[in-house]
Amino acid sequence: MKTIRTIAGIVLIASIAILHSCSTRSVSMQVLVPAAITIPQDINSIAILNRSLPGKDAEFINVLEGFITGESVMADREGSFNCIRGVESRVNTSPRLKAFALETDTYRGTGTRQFPEQLDWETVNSLCAQYKVDAILALETFDSDFSLHKNTSKYKTKVNGREVEKTEYHAKLRVNVNSGWRLYDNIHRKLIDQVNFADSKEWEGTGDNEKAALNNLPSKRHTINESGNYSGIRIADRITPNWHTVNRPYFVRGKEFKDAKKQVKYRNWDAAIASWKELTRNADPKIAGRACFNMAVAAEQKGDIEAAISWADKAMKEYHIGKARHYSDELYKRKSDELLLKEQMK
Repeated sequence: MKTIRTIAGIVLIASIAILHSCSTRSVSMQVLVPAAITIPQDINSIAILNRSLPGKDAEFINVLEGFITGESVMADREGSFNCIRGVESRVNTSPRLKAFALETDTYRGTGTRQFPEQLDWETVNSLCAQYKVDAILALETFDSDFSLHKNTSKYKTKVNGREVEKTEYHAKLRVNVNSGWRLYDNIHRKLIDQVNFADSKEWEGTGDNEKAALNNLPSKRHTINESGNYSGIRIADRITPNWHTVNRPYFVRGKEFKDAKKQVKYRNWDAAIASWKELTRNADPKIAGRACFNMAVAAEQKGDIEAAISWADKAMKEYHIGKARHYSDELYKRKSDELLLKEQMK
């Protein structure tokens, strides 16, 4: 059984942010979220292989096509390796798996969005034996393309005390990255997963002229690397449970909540709970309902999802606190996720 401090998956982090509301603040916590798929219990380590590069015979043609179209084949190469490094980094933050990125270009694919033939099991077994892992996660395809949009807008400003109209130039760079993955289970000699991700990211540059706007955009190589890293994070979260930061609002308005507000600031949850619990019996239903809501947040912070649901439902059903309905739904989802986490963390 993999060990984590609590299967509820809650770790308080010392980050409290002010929401855009004078009645509430927000506290951040980390939640362990189950993976999209459940892999066999005896797979504990993976090697990540990049075989998205074209074969040697096709490499020259791809470089030539890139020269003609303006797309950077070398940037795709760099981006694909950054992609598998992103997987390695993300998986290794999970309590479930360990990962190792293979910095080799020996194993080639199509160099396009088309999946190559599956790796044969002799190759998979050889790689697993060499790197002492249970499975191979292969980046089978990696491809990117760009689009650039330019426009202008007018704005008024004062120059030497006079109002004048000026033009601001905008340039928006959109990067589309397509990545295809296969997960090879060497223990059972079975292909566990095959999936394709299509991700897009945008960057915008502005300036007093078109050249300045374009110069304020990042390089295409940088954007591919960043987009590739994001694709790596997505596949990592697909195959292993991992930590996600969530923000929970809690009520602070009113003299009744002043002391607990200070206690939360210094992460003294027991003192805050004592204050809020007394307020749940307040004669003013608005104060009592908000205190019930805060008690739900405190219970979740403590890892007690059942108690959090009970308090949130009370705030919603008895006191009609608007925020409680959405929060209650999130807590019920957390409860459902716990069952899946228990299965995935065996």
